[in-house]
Amino acid sequence: MYNKESVVRAIAEFMAMEFPYTINRDINIDLSTHKIIVLAGVRRAGKTYELFNITKSLLSQDIPRENILYINFEDERFLGFKATDFDFIIDTFYSLTTIDVTHKIYLFFDEIQNIEGWERAIRRLYDTNKFEIFLTGSSSKLLSAEISTALVGRNLTYVIYPFSFREFLLSRSFNPDRLSIYSELPQIKKYSLEYITYGGFPEITLTKNEDTKRRIISSYYDSILFNDISKRYAISNVNILKLVVGYAINSYSSPFSVSKLYNYLKSIHIEISKKTVNNYINYAESVFFLFMNMKFSASYKKMHQSRKKAYLIDNGFTLLYKKSDDMGKLLENAVYIELLRRKEKTPGIDIFYFGEDSEIDFIITRNNSVTQAIQVCYNLNASNINREVKPLTKFIDTYNIKEGLIIVMEMADDEINDNRIKIVNFYEWALSLNENVE
Repeated sequence: MYNKESVVRAIAEFMAMEFPYTINRDINIDLSTHKIIVLAGVRRAGKTYELFNITKSLLSQDIPRENILYINFEDERFLGFKATDFDFIIDTFYSLTTIDVTHKIYLFFDEIQNIEGWERAIRRLYDTNKFEIFLTGSSSKLLSAEISTALVGRNLTYVIYPFSFREFLLSRSFNPDRLSIYSELPQIKKYSLEYITYGGFPEITLTKNEDTKRRIISSYYDSILFNDISKRYAISNVNILKLVVGYAINSYSSPFSVSKLYNYLKSIHIEISKKTVNNYINYAESVFFLFMNMKFSASYKKMHQSRKKAYLIDNGFTLLYKKSDDMGKLLENAVYIELLRRKEKTPGIDIFYFGEDSEIDFIITRNNSVTQAIQVCYNLNASNINREVKPLTKFIDTYNIKEGLIIVMEMADDEINDNRIKIVNFYEWALSLNENVE
């Protein structure tokens, strides 16, 4: 049972808070529609600050501050809070402020998944037509058919990722326009290397000390492991969960096999079923920590039966178990997460990998038609250029697509005798400086 006096104090504090400095994120949230806006994504990616961005936008449109309520359900004073208690929040809000009746009331509920049965309460508030509602959560359940059914078309959901490279540069007060990029190229290359090494979590980006970066990443990992996965899914043996997720971290940018992981655990005398191993991987996916990319195939059955490739939500997590020195894998992981950002903004896009005689890192389809094939190679040179180009050429010929792309950190001096294949530096691609690149 929550303490009403403590909750009233929390609400009063939230109402009086000053909103911190924020960076405009590269995401277009439609505020003109009367829908419940849901921001989902891994914790610490910037969902709360995007709520503050939205709030500032509303204030700039002359929405009265008195009509805006922000609640963070991570606050311990809301422990024991239930879906049936939302009326208490609304009543307290009304008692503490003077509502401008010429405007709607804007409700911002952060980490809503902490309240069991929240869907029913939110649906009821929405149906009164008095409120515009914004929610965040660190669970893919906010994207599931179950939630969509509960809200019955009342919601629009956006996934918030850690900083893109463009947002990373903005956080460093660097304007990533074409002129500044090419006039400050050595600095841009240095930033590119830092970005793919330490990732794009906002707090990490703004932290200078390398040891502190690692400590912060470790704290994020512990929070995801113990709060988002272990507590949410009632996992009693956290040590085994840590082994499973740790194995996945070390398998990033690589084909992933649950059977192989299961056999490894057996070899070190860990008693666990293959089903449980698979469940743990699914849980890591559900909290946006891990992504499994499917293999491209014209056969739906083969596509879903084939081995998937594992990617992490952020490159910084690779620092947890070893020094990140496989720059090719780091670059590939960064490219995949950027592709997910672009998928978020462009409905109809899907991402796969291709692997028959030779592997292609990413196949992009739009509305089920293949549009692009992408290779990722940190240092393209005479010793590997044919290995990277040959699969692209074959794929282009087979599927009759317009172009193939090779994303690099270090550019080769060698020329490719196929104008259908483009070589582009990561910073150019990530910043969309090349108009031909999706």
